[in-house]
Amino acid sequence: MGRHNLSRLLGDHAEEFDPGYGPGAGPHAAGYAAPPPPRRRRRRALRTPLAVIGALAVIGAGMVILRSVAADADGCSSSSGIRLTVAADPAVAPAISDIGARWTASRPEVRGECVRVEVVSKASHDIAEGIATFAGGWVDVAAKPAPTPSESDLPVVWIPDSSYWIGRVRGVNREAFEGTVASVASSPVVLAVPENVARGMGAQPDKPLDMATLKRLSLDPSGKAPLKLGLVEPRRDTAGMVGTMVLADAVVESEKDLPNLVFAYRSIGAQVNDLQALWQAFGKGVTGAPVSEQALLTYNASASGASAPMAAVGIADVASLDFPYAVRSQQQLNVQTAAAAFREVLTSGQYNTVLAQHRLRSADGKAASGFPTGHGVTTTAVHVQPLSDMAKVQSALRVWVAARTPSRVVAMVDATSSMGLQLGSGKTRMQVMKEAAISGLRLFTDESEVGLWGFAGPGHAPMVPLEQLGKPGHREQLAGRMTGASPQPTDVTPLYQSILAGYQLLLDGYKPELSNTLVVFTDGQENTGKSLRDVQRELEILADVTRPIRVVLLGIGPDIQLADLEGIARTTGGVAFQVSTPDEMQGIFLRALLA
Repeated sequence: MGRHNLSRLLGDHAEEFDPGYGPGAGPHAAGYAAPPPPRRRRRRALRTPLAVIGALAVIGAGMVILRSVAADADGCSSSSGIRLTVAADPAVAPAISDIGARWTASRPEVRGECVRVEVVSKASHDIAEGIATFAGGWVDVAAKPAPTPSESDLPVVWIPDSSYWIGRVRGVNREAFEGTVASVASSPVVLAVPENVARGMGAQPDKPLDMATLKRLSLDPSGKAPLKLGLVEPRRDTAGMVGTMVLADAVVESEKDLPNLVFAYRSIGAQVNDLQALWQAFGKGVTGAPVSEQALLTYNASASGASAPMAAVGIADVASLDFPYAVRSQQQLNVQTAAAAFREVLTSGQYNTVLAQHRLRSADGKAASGFPTGHGVTTTAVHVQPLSDMAKVQSALRVWVAARTPSRVVAMVDATSSMGLQLGSGKTRMQVMKEAAISGLRLFTDESEVGLWGFAGPGHAPMVPLEQLGKPGHREQLAGRMTGASPQPTDVTPLYQSILAGYQLLLDGYKPELSNTLVVFTDGQENTGKSLRDVQRELEILADVTRPIRVVLLGIGPDIQLADLEGIARTTGGVAFQVSTPDEMQGIFLRALLA
């Protein structure tokens, strides 16, 4: 998807700083090695298709019971038989329930035991958070962490709206699911726009928007763009995530474009937490938003949509919702067998008309009989492209979080005499650092808090207090002090004690709603007698897992000890870079801030 590789531009630190995979990932953060699928002999005992009875009482808050049917004639009640719990995204849950209901009369059995399938509807982000938390990790869904669920709170089968969620959960626990994950339906992501806007764009069903056209329509720096984009928070919504990646493809061609992507994300007219709020945003200035085709058709079928329908405008080369069928690992053999058979039922294709009646395409992108059309939606088959490139997901999310989430940052500047040495191109190390820092200020929101310290000789000293950038005059004060900074006549570099002091300041006033970061610019080595192990030990003592603070270090010039800086970075969950030329500085600084 797209022309560039955002993950390549941002470097190789996705695992440490991906906002989608949080603390506690531990050894499960590595790549996924799928366990072997269940052996075929496990399925032979299934005598008939599965009956879907749906009588789930509770599987976590927010679940919706779709169907409740009395026990069948053979007595497959809540106290007997095999209970197969299926949690499905609301977009597909009604179809899954309807398909199961048509099979109820077949009275299926597995090794002489009847099977009842309990289908519930719950948002993909809620189930993802529950499974990750149960594994001891965390998936960032832009909300306060939920309590850890019990085993009984979690479903056996999960059908989220996209492989996006499977990838995020596997980032926490690579063995969360059995090896076979098959798509049971699909729906392309489209740009929803009011009919009059679609006509003004000259939109045609057979001509999806390319990246250049989308950029021209939505990212006019003058603020007069024809489209005012909105989207659902991408940490909670697949179509929102696709939208952030589409903008990245439209904006970023090289590293120098990363600030433009930050500004593009900030230009989003509405960033909301659910579809209902997104539709309401269309009455408040938003004129376009990425949504699934199924969501658009559902809206148009509602009372609001009937009076003011949305048109679907295709977007070239974007991911689709693919509704994967995932079975949680370590289930009992008879439950695994029932789950595997139910997957085969859903992927057989014989119930594609049921999917169509619920405004969904089959897994291969085709529209079966009964699929609704109009307002830009046709029955033409679409290419199904699952959102499964997690490196690109992580990179886009890192920029999104940096652009939309306020930060709390103390910048510490080395002011020793060596900062006056040339780095190349007629610029001193101090000049190169100042240009990058002043430019970097633009990346922080007005709600962010930024302070500036200097260190040289006997110790460190605050230059600008840690305050909100939106406070009148604070940005100007920071830029002014940075511009006027100059090397001092000393080569004594109190690097380690300054890092400890800055870390303590951030810890003392820690704000959990902000990203708390210490950014250090230096061109030398600690030479006051404190060892690397000393500072690492003190940082380990100060560290608090409930109040994470990362240290980002930028070593300027050839005299630094990069291994020492990397040692501090590892201790704090931060990152260290070496800048060898003036041309490298801007890009490396951007990567450091977006890490």
